[in-house]
Formats: sequence, C-alpha cells, structure tokens
Amino acid sequence: MHNTTWKQWLIFVLVVLLVVLSAHYLVRASDLLWAFYQWVHGLLAPLFSGSGVGHIILGLLSLGVVPLVVSAVPAAGYWLLTKKQFPYFWPLVWAVLLILATLFLVHV
Repeated sequence: MHNTTWKQWLIFVLVVLLVVLSAHYLVRASDLLWAFYQWVHGLLAPLFSGSGVGHIILGLLSLGVVPLVVSAVPAAGYWLLTKKQFPYFWPLVWAVLLILATLFLVHV
C-alpha cells in the first residue's frame, strides 16, 4: 500500500474511535441541532401555507437557514479573534447540512 493509503486508514480508524468514545455528546449535539431546526421551522411556519408550494418553500428555507446560522457562529468567533474570514465556512455548512438532512430523514 502507498504511504497515503496508510495515512487515510489511520485517520479513518482514529475518527471511528473518536465517534465511539464521544457518542453520548454527539447524540446530545444532534438533538440540539434537530431542536434548533424545529424551532426555525416553527417560526417560519405561520408565514407560509400548510400545503403545496408553501410547504415546499418552508422546508427549503428551514433546511437552508439552519446550516448557515450554525456555521456562522464559529465563523463569527474566528473573525472576532483574527479579523480574517473563516477559511472552512462552506465545508462546515455542507457538513451541517448533511447531518441535518440525515436527522430529517430519521425523524420523518
């Protein structure tokens, strides 16, 4: 195997170990993320009709706003400390979106 393959394998094993050891905290974090999504969804619900296009727009906005807001928190902290743009903002948005979409599929 190539040197990079071993590195990737080691990183994979370490991430799995980290997830197993911190599972309790990850479950609590996912519960908080889901609660935040439901709160945003509840706030936006009165603005849109409960069926048809209004329901689709509500879902799009709720699922789109939450990852942006969650990712903006560490980005704002980074900016306050360094006065520079957070370098991993969009990868973080994508990661939160994928986690939230997974939670959405589990809860629906």
